[in-house]
Amino acid sequence: MKKSTILVLLIVFLGSVLVVGIFGLASVPYEKIVYVKEIRPTSVTTISANAQSLEIKQNEQGYYVMLPYEEGLQLLINYELTPADCTNKNVEISIVYPKENQPAEISDRNTIVFKRKGSIHLQYRAKDSATAPVMDFWIYTY
Repeated sequence: MKKSTILVLLIVFLGSVLVVGIFGLASVPYEKIVYVKEIRPTSVTTISANAQSLEIKQNEQGYYVMLPYEEGLQLLINYELTPADCTNKNVEISIVYPKENQPAEISDRNTIVFKRKGSIHLQYRAKDSATAPVMDFWIYTY
């Protein structure tokens, strides 16, 4: 090789080391999608003048709370997703039972408003995949 060729290669090499040193080398891997593995209720609170936190219980059917019915009863149900850094945090909340003549309705994302005394079965479903987890939540009023 000629001296001029070696000199050009050396200058290009040192220049590339200098450019990478200043600007850095950013490798951009594919964007990893983290799916929801579990949905768990964290708290249930009544929204009224005498707001109270309710104890969440669990059995083989899912989670549930029991509370006395009062006129204009509203419940705020908070939940958490595992893992916390999941990509899609959208959760669909629906009333599964009863299908017709429902005693309550979902007014806000987490707020359940009772129109009359009765029990309902809620289902929380993550919307990030076809095999997303489901949380069953029962509310019993007496």
